[in-house]
Amino acid sequence: MNPRTLILAVAALATAGLTAFLVQGWMERQRAQMTVRGPAAPPMPAGQSVLVAKNNIGAGSFVKPADLRWQVWPEGGLSPAYVVQGKRQESEFVGSVVRTAVVSGQPITDSSVVKPGERGFLAAVLTPGQRAVAVPVTATSAIAGLVFPGDRVDLILSHKFEIQGEKEKDRQIRLVSETVLTNVRILAIDQSTDDQNGKKKTGVPKTATIELTPKQVEIVSVALNLGQLSLSLRSLAKDVTDFSAGEDPEEGTSRGKTLTRDSEVSRVLAFGRMKKPTVVVLRGGESENSAATGGGK
Repeated sequence: MNPRTLILAVAALATAGLTAFLVQGWMERQRAQMTVRGPAAPPMPAGQSVLVAKNNIGAGSFVKPADLRWQVWPEGGLSPAYVVQGKRQESEFVGSVVRTAVVSGQPITDSSVVKPGERGFLAAVLTPGQRAVAVPVTATSAIAGLVFPGDRVDLILSHKFEIQGEKEKDRQIRLVSETVLTNVRILAIDQSTDDQNGKKKTGVPKTATIELTPKQVEIVSVALNLGQLSLSLRSLAKDVTDFSAGEDPEEGTSRGKTLTRDSEVSRVLAFGRMKKPTVVVLRGGESENSAATGGGK
């Protein structure tokens, strides 16, 4: 064989071996990098954002802005009932009431909520087994209009009662105030069922709609015929005095246990009810009780 040809053949074999070695090393480095990085994430499916529940919302609960969010939804699974971003606003559902429980991530639809002014709104707000009843209020009895839907109040009844005596002159008309029901939930003031729109109410409220059991509705009906009902606003925080009085704020509405008589308020009335002192007058062998009359300068 020609020496020149032999040299070229050896050079070609060396070049091929070096190339194979370099290619194998490059492929091993690529495999190692792919192992560290992991498989490439699949591309996000194209779609539109729909309105979904951010948190679990129970049936009968008011929808708040914190309960809603927009979530990208695959185009193929987009239902005509879903609320699509850009076509409708999130604010349309704030203040509405959930008909049935909605879980986190579930799309919000018109059929899943009932909005203020729609038929059945108040019925959706009511707790199962409870009833709604309206009571008349004034600026004074409704705490100058500072009671809002969702607040808890006590119902205070102020009325008169008559004390019969042996004689007509002994007949007395007395006043008393008593707590009829405690921890009553306010559903609406006039025709407003929420205060989440931020609009300040004007004018004096005329009615307050409250949530009660059927028996408690009867109690309030009688109380309205006895005298005037006033609302006493309760704190949003738990009151330890409620527990000391045998009341659990989480148990809902219950009967009141306190009352105040007019003689406890006015010292004059308390003095008028005191028995006049008597003296015994002796005349010979006879005695006679006589009311003492006060004197003084």
